Amino acid sequence: MTTGHDEKTTGELSVDVPAISRADFLRLIGAAAVVGASASLVGVGARPAWAAAGGTLNIGITSDIKTLDPHMSSLDVFRHTIRSTVFEALVFINPATLQADPVLAESWTVAPDGLSITFKLRQGVTWHDGSPFTADDVVFSLNRVVDPKTGSAWAPSLAPVASAAVVDPGTVKVVLKSTTPGILTNLAKIQIVSQKSIDKITTQPVGTGPFKFASWAPGDHIRVEKYDHYRVAGRPLLDAIEWNVVPDSQARLSALQDGSLQLLMLVEGRDVKQAQGFADVQVITTKPYILYENFNINTKRAPFDDKRVRQALAYAFDRESYTKTVWFGLARPTINPVPPEMPTYLPDSAKLYPFDLKKAEALLGEAGFSKDKPLKMEILTPSGFDSLKSMALLLQDNLNRLGHNVTVRDLDVTVWIDKFVTKPDFDITTDNFNTEPEEPSGMFNSPNLAPASNVNLWNPPGYADLVAKAAAEMDPAKRKQLYQDLQKLILEEMPQITVDHLPLFYLGTTKLSGLVIGPSGIDDYSNVALAS
Repeated sequence: MTTGHDEKTTGELSVDVPAISRADFLRLIGAAAVVGASASLVGVGARPAWAAAGGTLNIGITSDIKTLDPHMSSLDVFRHTIRSTVFEALVFINPATLQADPVLAESWTVAPDGLSITFKLRQGVTWHDGSPFTADDVVFSLNRVVDPKTGSAWAPSLAPVASAAVVDPGTVKVVLKSTTPGILTNLAKIQIVSQKSIDKITTQPVGTGPFKFASWAPGDHIRVEKYDHYRVAGRPLLDAIEWNVVPDSQARLSALQDGSLQLLMLVEGRDVKQAQGFADVQVITTKPYILYENFNINTKRAPFDDKRVRQALAYAFDRESYTKTVWFGLARPTINPVPPEMPTYLPDSAKLYPFDLKKAEALLGEAGFSKDKPLKMEILTPSGFDSLKSMALLLQDNLNRLGHNVTVRDLDVTVWIDKFVTKPDFDITTDNFNTEPEEPSGMFNSPNLAPASNVNLWNPPGYADLVAKAAAEMDPAKRKQLYQDLQKLILEEMPQITVDHLPLFYLGTTKLSGLVIGPSGIDDYSNVALAS
């Protein structure tokens, strides 16, 4: 549920989670292991001949969005709903090729020196209010994201951009501060908004996507409806999509079985295993390294400003047991957020920091903590995400076995964001982020690791320069080395603790076809159909 700068929330709903013994914990989650064996992972292919156009797709989601503004939230639930249906970017990252496909940009030309890129925009595109889409909207959107007054979670993606200018109503030129091989993947994250309707973006957002915004009942549902004048003739196929907030996983699964929901988004391992026993349900998944779960650490708060404490926490978590017991082997343990499938991966780094309570105890001792002077720490975890709570409980149990005082607090997602991002007031928290496998610079410009604005509040001397240098390097070998140097730095400093790599999992009726799940949180619903 990758976090971002969302609008401030008030009030607090939290639950203090009592300590649980390791044996009791393993018994608790082990009971679900009898549901099934290894998952049969399939995707949703092209629309079969029997799939009918029309109808409403009802989707179950764990938690609600916080805003309707695509520049103001990087929460997964927002990216896979409003950002994926109402708005569009210049390009879309194809999950099969990990290359940029044209969307609002019809074509583009990179200057010979690599310092600018000129986009030819699609003609005849209209906003949902009927007004024409123009180059002015593109330039306005890019400038809005980088404006510090906006406070956009996506500003780091545009850090390489020096300026954007209108060449003519159908052409935009983007000038770069330095050569940036990953500029297209960066721009794929920036949804284009209507300059004319910007004052209504938080209540009645207007986009160019296949669906137009219809309604949002906070805590209950989000609804979008077919835009009849979409730029692709005959699309979308559905009449409407409605995302229903159903926090309880068993309630979601029951609704999938009885047909009141046809798709469940971002489900966990236990749900996948259970659903394999259901008739007429398919498991929809991505590549096995799209997401990583982690602990984010407030590196500005003592004693977590001491890397020995952070390293001790890394040794104190049993990633092997967690991925086997909670994810039933559907996730793979790692300490490095960069997956081995990426060319820039640091060889043999995934197994660093093996589970070792003696090393954890020794490092905490060096930092001044012992049974007589225990480490006091609170782990925050967002409600509705069972795997993240399991992570918190396992780390709590391991540290408390060493005589420390660790508590876990379960927070409503909106309150969690406030304490974690809006006004940081936390020790550590569980979370997950996209690996962004299409481009290595994406991870280091994400809310988790962007130098100027990451959620760990970590930006040591030289880090920002190294991130910028790696993003600008054109020579593949030198670029690879720079990104491996960045991995060495974060694995030494441990500003956050990676736990695993895993796919995104959706559960859908077998009547569903045509869904494309993007690698970085943007999906394509334009070809989705439901059999009658």
